[in-house]
Amino acid sequence: MSDPTIDRLQRIQSELQQVLDERLTELSRAMQQSEAATRRIVSAELELERHRGTTEQLDGEAAQLQAELDAARERSAGVRERHAALLAERERGRADAARVEAEVREAGAEVETTRQRVEALEHEAEALRTENASLKTKLKTLEENVTRMRKLKQELMSSISGLTQEMTGLAGGGNE
Repeated sequence: MSDPTIDRLQRIQSELQQVLDERLTELSRAMQQSEAATRRIVSAELELERHRGTTEQLDGEAAQLQAELDAARERSAGVRERHAALLAERERGRADAARVEAEVREAGAEVETTRQRVEALEHEAEALRTENASLKTKLKTLEENVTRMRKLKQELMSSISGLTQEMTGLAGGGNE
C-alpha cells in the first residue's frame, strides 16, 4: 500500500498535523498572551478601583481636614481677638499702674512736705511752750512784784499819811 496516493495523503496529513500543531501552538501562545493581557487589564482595573476608593477616602479626609482647618482658623481668630483684648487690658493695667505710681510719688512727696511742716510746727510749738512757760514764770514774778509794790505803796502811803499827820500834829501843836 504504498500507493502514491496514500503517501500523498500521509504527507498531507502530516503537513496538516504540523500546521495544526503550529496553529495550536500559536493559538496557545495567543491565549496565554490574551490571558496575561486580561490579567494585566483586570489587575489595572482593580488597581484603578483601589485608587478610586483611595481617592474617595482621601477626598473625604481632605474635606474633613478642610473643615477642621476652617474650625482651627476660627478658633485662631478668636484666640487672636482674645490675645489683642488681653494686650489692650495689659496696657490699660500698665497705664493705671503708672498713674497710681505717679499718685503714690506725689502723695509721698506731699507726705514728706507735710511731715517737714509738722516737724517745723512741732519745733515752733515747743519753742512757744517754752517761751509761754518762761513768760508765765515772768508774769507770776511780775505779778508778785506788782503785788509787793502795791503793798509797799500802801505801806508807804500809810506811812506817809501817818508822817503827814504827825507833821501836821507837830506843826499844829507848835501853833497852839
